[in-house]
Amino acid sequence: MKMKIGTELPDGYVIGHEDLVEAATTLVAHTLLPLFAESMSEDIAKANVEGIVTELAYLFDEGSIEVGGKTYQPRLAFVDEEGTVIRGVARLNNMHEMVDSVFEIAPEAMITFEYDHLEEE
Repeated sequence: MKMKIGTELPDGYVIGHEDLVEAATTLVAHTLLPLFAESMSEDIAKANVEGIVTELAYLFDEGSIEVGGKTYQPRLAFVDEEGTVIRGVARLNNMHEMVDSVFEIAPEAMITFEYDHLEEE
C-alpha cells in the first residue's frame, strides 16, 4: 500500500522523523483494517487495529534486543529517494503517542491510499 499526502508544505519546511512516523502509523492502520473488517463491524475492527498499532509503537519505543553484551533498540527509520537516512531516528521514542487518531484524517491533508493488489494466478 502507498500513502500520498497532497497538502503543500511551507517553503523551507524539512520533513522529520516525527512527521513520517505519524504518517506511518496511519499507513499501517489502513493496511490492517481490511483484514479485520472482513469478519467484524468497522468500529470493532478499527478498535482492534488501533490496539495492534499501539502495541507495535510501544515495541519501537521501549523494546530492546540484547545480544553479545550490547543492547539494541528497535526504531522505525526512513530514507529519502537517494537512500539517505533521515536524521533523528535515535531520539524518537514517542511513537505510541501518535497512534490515537490513525483513522481521523483531516480533509485538508489530502491523503490518499493506493492499494497494491496481488494478482491471483
